[in-house]
Amino acid sequence: MRGGANEVPSDRQNLLDCWPQVSGRVRSAKRVALFLDFDGTLAPFRKRPEQVRMSDRTRRALRRLVREPRVRVFVLSGRRRADVKDRVRVRGVLCFGLHGWEGPATAVPKRAGGLLRRARHELRNSVRGLRGVWIEKKGPVFALHVRGAAPEAVRRAGAAVRRVMSEFKPKLRVLPGNHVWEVMPRELQGKGATARALLRRMPAATLPIYAGDDTTDESAFAALRRGITICVGARQPTKARFDLHGPPEVCRFLEKLARELGA
Repeated sequence: MRGGANEVPSDRQNLLDCWPQVSGRVRSAKRVALFLDFDGTLAPFRKRPEQVRMSDRTRRALRRLVREPRVRVFVLSGRRRADVKDRVRVRGVLCFGLHGWEGPATAVPKRAGGLLRRARHELRNSVRGLRGVWIEKKGPVFALHVRGAAPEAVRRAGAAVRRVMSEFKPKLRVLPGNHVWEVMPRELQGKGATARALLRRMPAATLPIYAGDDTTDESAFAALRRGITICVGARQPTKARFDLHGPPEVCRFLEKLARELGA
């Protein structure tokens, strides 16, 4: 089931409370494409990205799902692909890094490297001395993190991002996320384009399901509007039609999905 642009639903409901409504669509689907974010969706946030871990219970649920022939499971993350793959550790789950740009059979273009290095250098100088604000280099992109920083430091960091990045438009763009700004080449289209491309490779009757917590997932919610779209957490507004309260509820959803499919 393909999708296009979509307005923000005003009647978003908790997915687990609406399970009878959802389960009918799942049971009748010939194929299911399950798209999942990682940080904040499959695993709870931590102050530093390297501290994030997925629970064994969630891993068991994913293993059940990948054994079901009707299901393909994809993880679309802002992390590098090797990093998210190492944290998921489930054979059969296809992991895509850098918001879908870095996949099992794709290479990351390097032509924007010089611009990114300059932008990273200028931004680092602009936020120097702001406590709790730091830059993470992720191969061909970089991220400015503010999780745990004081509100004034966050405000000043945001102002620095806007000021510095105005010099590099349109060749570079900024993708705002949950306590982070990611800087990347304009060619990186984001998770919505990746989810659409992956869905096109599957049979036309495939039911897409997408769960994510971040603003970076909104393009996928819009792209898959005829599927089952789930915003994890309390963020508003969102184009998702359902919500889940956090990674523990995502785990419960994965277990219910596996049971519904007979996995």
